[in-house]
Amino acid sequence: MVTILNASTLEWVHNDREEARVKSSNKLNTLLGGRRETPLSPTTLSRSFLALFRKYQYTYPVTEVQGDGGHHPVIRSSVTSAKLGGARGSRHSISDSIDQTSETSSPKSTPRSRTYSSNQAKTTTSNENTGLVGLRNIGNTCFMNSVLQCLSNTRSVLEYVISNEYANHINTSTSSMNGALIKAFAIVLAELWKKEDDDDDSYSSSAVNPTALKSQIQKFAPRFMGYNQQDAQEFLRYLLEGLHEDVNRIAVKPRPLEHDISDDLSDSEKAMESWKRYLRRDDSKIVDLFVGQLKSTLQCTVCGHCSVTFDPFWDLSLPIPPSSKSNVKLQHCLDLFGKEEILDGDEKPTCSKCQTRRKCTKKFTIHKFPQILVLHLKRFSPGERFRKLDASVDFPLTELDMSAYTSPGIKPSPCSYQLYGVINHSGSAYSGHYTASCRHPFSANWHEYNDSRISNLTAQRVVSSEAYLLFYELETNEARL
Repeated sequence: MVTILNASTLEWVHNDREEARVKSSNKLNTLLGGRRETPLSPTTLSRSFLALFRKYQYTYPVTEVQGDGGHHPVIRSSVTSAKLGGARGSRHSISDSIDQTSETSSPKSTPRSRTYSSNQAKTTTSNENTGLVGLRNIGNTCFMNSVLQCLSNTRSVLEYVISNEYANHINTSTSSMNGALIKAFAIVLAELWKKEDDDDDSYSSSAVNPTALKSQIQKFAPRFMGYNQQDAQEFLRYLLEGLHEDVNRIAVKPRPLEHDISDDLSDSEKAMESWKRYLRRDDSKIVDLFVGQLKSTLQCTVCGHCSVTFDPFWDLSLPIPPSSKSNVKLQHCLDLFGKEEILDGDEKPTCSKCQTRRKCTKKFTIHKFPQILVLHLKRFSPGERFRKLDASVDFPLTELDMSAYTSPGIKPSPCSYQLYGVINHSGSAYSGHYTASCRHPFSANWHEYNDSRISNLTAQRVVSSEAYLLFYELETNEARL
């Protein structure tokens, strides 16, 4: 067991089992005389820690006090030698305030997976007061907590998981996790959305501990091992991919087709064939919700030949006009994304008709709109590793019209979206913090999720210069070619 005490206020509580757990309180702030933004030195913290134990007559085998990479002092038990470290070598070295720490619990208190019928799921989740539960920061995991809260407030994902529908789709043949990841994800959602009158002792209204889920995530994607800060967009992509694999409807993946799609087909026929080829190997509820289709048009400036390809996308990364010091509208970012790009010099592609490298133009349009549209604002410059663009991007909460970015010549389809989630990044590329702002799927009220802390949020405060990921839902419940 590793217990972190930062300068945020903590209170030690003694229970009948003679176990110590940490809860948010103002008492430790008074006892230690510190502030949350000013971490205490290991020596001072060690003395204060021991004083608290004498005061409350606790016996805990403290063997050493160390720093965790310059962020929070770590008080280590002789039970473990593992280190809950700070961010080292990551793009975002973010020092988080950890409001509630991991606690040792008996096997009886291990969360159990719940099974709900579709009617029970509606009863469990439709209460306007449910779902307002925080997630513990278990060591620089604000990036994970913010993503989980946005997915928790994605109604279609929530109902799919809480109703236990996902259990009918668990893939044990082609999934590397054999369903373990989505099962751990389902347990976290069940704890977040439990009813107030639930008598199950395994579930508490206090912040949920996502340690078991993180363990499964890092098995699927080892890059998330340890406690370095990570990028929220990258984490979202890996998590969705892992959940998709666990419920992929394709039990036996066919061999990839070796022949290319014929150029004799129309663009619509190419798009349909490309989508069918994608679904031959990847077909799940997660794909149904999050995956759209991009059309890429490459045109030779010499012979005029157009090469058209269609590719699936899970989110859209939008550039921010870097020279703008005033407010930027989301439309400006979308316009930049869809702007025709000139490929010349070292970027010149090979024209399939000229059979040589030619100067070409490239343009992206959207051919299939997903039900859930995730927009990634590219605040971190790829050319300058530690530069962050702090421009305020003004984005609509309702009626985001994407029709201007639709591929030409296709049948009109619904493409108006409503915002329901935002992942915010405060601070710089060196040090910062992730939070989430989510619109409750049943009450329609906005709340801010800051690790274990939940607070009300007015719609007027949702738009800020800290917005990093935007979650939009199609205003109709369809997304089709």
